[in-house]
Amino acid sequence: MEKHLLVCVREDCTASYAVRFIKNFFSFPCDVRLTLFNVAPPKTSWNKGVLTKGRKLLEDTRKWFTDHSFCEETKIDIKSIHSRGNTAREIVQEGHKGMYDAVILGRQSQSVFEEFFDYSVGSKILWEEIDFPLWFCKCPEDIPRKDVLLCVDEDAPSQRIADHVGFMLKENLDHDIAMLHVHDSKEKGATTAEDIFEITREHLLANGIAPERIKEIVIDSDDVVKAILQQVAKKPYAAVAVGRGVHDKTAIEKLFPRSLSVKLLQQLEGASLWVSK
Repeated sequence: MEKHLLVCVREDCTASYAVRFIKNFFSFPCDVRLTLFNVAPPKTSWNKGVLTKGRKLLEDTRKWFTDHSFCEETKIDIKSIHSRGNTAREIVQEGHKGMYDAVILGRQSQSVFEEFFDYSVGSKILWEEIDFPLWFCKCPEDIPRKDVLLCVDEDAPSQRIADHVGFMLKENLDHDIAMLHVHDSKEKGATTAEDIFEITREHLLANGIAPERIKEIVIDSDDVVKAILQQVAKKPYAAVAVGRGVHDKTAIEKLFPRSLSVKLLQQLEGASLWVSK
C-alpha cells in the first residue's frame, strides 16, 4: 500500500534531512508519495516574493529527490502557503487535512542552551493535538542506517506506534524491527515484558511483518532515555519509534522536560525519531 508523507521543507540546513532520510530508508521509493510543504513568512507589502521563493525551494528539493532515487516526479507534489503567524499550527492543520501517514521534519542538533529553551517548530508540534505520527530527521550519515528500534510498554500510544511501524515496514524488507522494553524493577505492575511483546507482535504481524523480522530486547533500568540511547549507541538504527501520552506543558516542563519523546528529541543523534500519540 502506498504511503503518503508530508515533508516539511524550510530554507535552512535541515531542508534536505527529511528527503535524504526517505531516500535512504525506503528500498522502493515509488511505494511512497510525497507532498513537499513549505510555510512561507506572513504576506506583507514588502515580501511579496516569499511564496515564489518557497515554491522554488520545493521544486529544487523535488528535483534532487527524483535525481537521486527511483521515484518519478508524478509521485511528488509541492505546496507552499503563507504563514498566519503560527507555523507549527499550520503544519498540524495540513497534517489533519491531508490525512497523511506521517508528517516529517528536519531538525538541527541542539546546543546545551537550546536544550533548555527549545522554541523550535518541531517541539511546538509535539504539544499540539495530533492524530498522525511525527518523524524528526537529523543530518543523515554517509552510510545509511538500518532497522527500527521500537520502544514499547503497555500504554495505548505505544501500541499505536507499533501499528505505524508495521505499516511502514511491511514492504520495506531491508529493515527489521527490534522491540525494546525498559524494565524498571522499582515499578510494580501486573504487565510483564512478555505480555507487552505479545501485544506488540500482534500489531506487527497484522501489518504483514514476517515473524523472523522481529526480535525482543529487555533492559533493566530506571532511566528509560539513557537505556534507549545506549542501545542506539550499540547498533546504528535508522529510526527510534516511541509512543507519547497526553501531557500538560507546565512551567517546569518548559525548562526541564520529563516526557520520553521530548528528551529523545533533544538528545537522540544519528537515528530519526518517530513519535505517535
